[in-house]
Amino acid sequence: MKLVLLCCLGAFVAFLDSTIVNVAFPNIAKTFSDADLPTLSWVLNGYNVVIAALLMPAGRVADRLGCRRSFAVGLATFTVASAVCGIANSAEVLIGARLVQAVGAAILVPTSLALLMPMFPMARRLVAITVWGAAGALAAGIGPGLGGLLAEHWTWRAVFLVNIPIGIVAVWATRHLTEQRERGGATPDVLGAVLLGAALGLLALGLVKGPDWEWASPATVGCLAAGALLAVAVALRSARHPAPVVSLDLLRSRSAVGGNIGSMLFSVTFYAVILNNILFLTTHWHWSLIHAGLATTPPPIATALVAKPASRLAERFGDRAVVIAGCLVYIGGTLLLFHGGGQSPDFATHWLPGAAVMGAGAGLVWPVLGAVALAGVEPSRLATASAANAAFRQLGAVLGTALTVSILTAAGRDALGGARDTWYLAIGFALAVALLTAVTVPRRAAAASASASASV
Repeated sequence: MKLVLLCCLGAFVAFLDSTIVNVAFPNIAKTFSDADLPTLSWVLNGYNVVIAALLMPAGRVADRLGCRRSFAVGLATFTVASAVCGIANSAEVLIGARLVQAVGAAILVPTSLALLMPMFPMARRLVAITVWGAAGALAAGIGPGLGGLLAEHWTWRAVFLVNIPIGIVAVWATRHLTEQRERGGATPDVLGAVLLGAALGLLALGLVKGPDWEWASPATVGCLAAGALLAVAVALRSARHPAPVVSLDLLRSRSAVGGNIGSMLFSVTFYAVILNNILFLTTHWHWSLIHAGLATTPPPIATALVAKPASRLAERFGDRAVVIAGCLVYIGGTLLLFHGGGQSPDFATHWLPGAAVMGAGAGLVWPVLGAVALAGVEPSRLATASAANAAFRQLGAVLGTALTVSILTAAGRDALGGARDTWYLAIGFALAVALLTAVTVPRRAAAASASASASV
């Protein structure tokens, strides 16, 4: 059990810093008041861009050099970078340290799951995926409240410094893990990773700066066009490279398309809403960071609580039905939040119902889409496949954060109008996930995979 917890810790710390920093973002903006919102958004989006670009190469390297060794390196990198973030004296240093921190997180995500899977019998692979996913959801749940507490009572720097004791203990404990590696194999596509990072960076830059530069300006159009062209180049290179930055062979089946692309689209709405809600509560309702952090805790907590029952529901009613139902529940929660958000500040009646329902919907969607994406993947490629799914989720996080910053920048002082536009965005992408799932995901993709694995 201790080793299971250690592996889950890898996902926990990586995903914790995706939400805990969002809560501290308003105080970071006050400290570095000379930097504008689009620039400071790279504290959030730079983390997501680097993770998305490096997850697949990190999974490949881990398969070849050893998952245990890579896991320890990832923890050490993440911990040291967290310390630098905590003492940063400028926005530039903070953003740079966040990029290094993301390198460590990109190593942790695929290696943690790859080390966890062999601890479960083949027939219970779906359970292992669910446990790992629940750890990430729990991190997202603890993040807002913890971030608000640290930033309000101490300083936003504590949001990063809290990773140091966790990282030290975890690195020390990795010696108890069993090494796993895949012999041979091609060298990871480093150039492809650079191109993917550049593509995502340019797309995010165009989206966040569009309102300032004007959407039809040469700078905005140039960034978006160059990002799109580089994305096409990454796809073409990945189709030919023996160890591509994005394994297109993992998209050959309809279920893999539904699981991975669906994860990306749902991640857009998930991360857009996280940032939007924090800024709405602190700017429109004028709540403190502690109150805002606690108010945004129910959705991810509900996600973690629903994650395990979601896998059982998928086994009984089918993956497709559960994901579509989860999207509809999520949309219902967003509509409740849309209505309550326009009222005077009131947690119990105007915020909690919608926030909790949204979290329950996400709990039905996330674990099942992840299981569908990994359906049929042989054990030797689990690190690579899990990295691919996590990369698609991070692609969505980049787009979701960038779109939210763009919407809120365009809204200016109209915090309520910007929040409502972002909630509309969330509804649209949740509908897209439901439609994609209906077309691509078989009724029992993940369950069938588990049964097949058990018979090997």
